[in-house]
Amino acid sequence: MTRGVRRLRAVVCLVLAIASLGIAAQPVSAESRLNETRRKLRETRARLAAVRQDDAQLLAVIRQLGGQLSTVRVSLARAEGLLAKVEAGIRGQERRLVRLDAERGRRSQVVAERARALYIMGSGMQAEALLASDSISEFVERSESLDQAMRFDRMLMDDFARLADQTRKTKAILAKQRSRAAAVRTGIAERAAELADVISVKQVAESQLSNQVSAYQAEVAALEREQARILAIIRARQSRSTGAISRRGFIWPIRGPITSPYGPRWGGYHTGIDINCETGDRIVASKAGKVIASEWGGGYGRMIIIDHGNGVSTLYAHNSALFVSRGQTVSRGQRISACGATGNATGDHLHFEVRINGNHTNPRNFLP
Repeated sequence: MTRGVRRLRAVVCLVLAIASLGIAAQPVSAESRLNETRRKLRETRARLAAVRQDDAQLLAVIRQLGGQLSTVRVSLARAEGLLAKVEAGIRGQERRLVRLDAERGRRSQVVAERARALYIMGSGMQAEALLASDSISEFVERSESLDQAMRFDRMLMDDFARLADQTRKTKAILAKQRSRAAAVRTGIAERAAELADVISVKQVAESQLSNQVSAYQAEVAALEREQARILAIIRARQSRSTGAISRRGFIWPIRGPITSPYGPRWGGYHTGIDINCETGDRIVASKAGKVIASEWGGGYGRMIIIDHGNGVSTLYAHNSALFVSRGQTVSRGQRISACGATGNATGDHLHFEVRINGNHTNPRNFLP
């Protein structure tokens, strides 16, 4: 397996790791879910530092993290809304307790007064009051009054018991709501911590992208400054086009992911493709031809240009070493150089161009 393939796999794993942050499979607890999220974010941060990403890959990672941020923010907002409802319920139960306590206080005062009155009357006072009646009608009246008083006392005690039961139930509800509020607050704290962690990793990815874009723009500017010189070399030394251009017979000069495509990008114009590789990796001639340049190319670093006839040439830049010389004939697949980062480069890679009569064109149109 080539280093380029291993790196590409690492990038795929990175994006999949980010995507899995929002797919927790029923964690044992909220704390374990948070710890798992943090572990994956640490892995993401490590991979961002260890693997050279291209801007498209970094943008994919940033988009994944942005989606995770949105998910966590929605979860946080829901938790905060739930907490507000629970706290409103707590306040309502607390107000009810105050009302019940006040009512119990009033009932307690009435009960105390009735008990005091009965104590003063003594246990035989009720019978004596009935016997002291002068007539049947007075007896009935006093008896009815006594029954009303007894019914009032029973009703008073029933109300007192009802208030006590309501108070007990309200306190139980309040205790549950306070416990729930504490759990929700813990969840909010965990979501906030998760949010901070995701933001931190996203900032790392955005910073890496920003640095990479700046470095890329500097490299493209350096290559653009060499265009006149490259064009002059090719037009002075290569063969002329004599007919239709054939795109057949080319092979990849090195296998690896394309980290920068041909065309406009980030305010510049990339005249070739960048193929990921590491210093010393074998670079071969894409097609048989004659070496017309094997020299220092300024921003291109150590470069090789091969003329393939009929006005078609290929250019290989940023090499760490050159193994062929100007005027030498090479065969397709022959080793011509080693990957590197000479000149103005954003790291180890091969900058590969295809030119027709000196004018750059998209190399992907010629590669299998």
